[in-house]
Amino acid sequence: MINFEAARVFFGSDHPLFKMMGIDITLIDTGKAEMTMPFSMQLSDQRGALHRGALVTLLDTTCGLAIFSALQSMQPIATIDLRVDYLRPLPSGVGIRAIVDCVATTATVAFIVGKALAEGQEEPVATVAGSFAIGTMGPSFDSPHLAQAGVGK
Repeated sequence: MINFEAARVFFGSDHPLFKMMGIDITLIDTGKAEMTMPFSMQLSDQRGALHRGALVTLLDTTCGLAIFSALQSMQPIATIDLRVDYLRPLPSGVGIRAIVDCVATTATVAFIVGKALAEGQEEPVATVAGSFAIGTMGPSFDSPHLAQAGVGK
């Protein structure tokens, strides 16, 4: 069973990149995840909107969390294919919310679909679809000896 507190810590306060980006988990449910990222001038493009690379990082991270919740385990996974379609420009000065569903899993692959919404908007600015390898090399993210070793700090 997934340790949701371990997930919150790993994807939040313990992970230097996610902490710097201000990524926050707003929902973890079986096969579903939502995360937000506030606007940051450090992560903005020349138009004053969040950079597309920051958007992809948020989407990829939310995909991982949705898969962990579907598997009920934070076992190692790796992105096989991640397609992001930009539907409209990101508005200037606003944060983003990513919503991802893990729609299917096999013994070795998980499949996701999702979308990104600009703060205060109902229409997505981007959609995401992809596949992730399950059970790749490396330790489980919720392994007790990782927590004791301070991995992610």
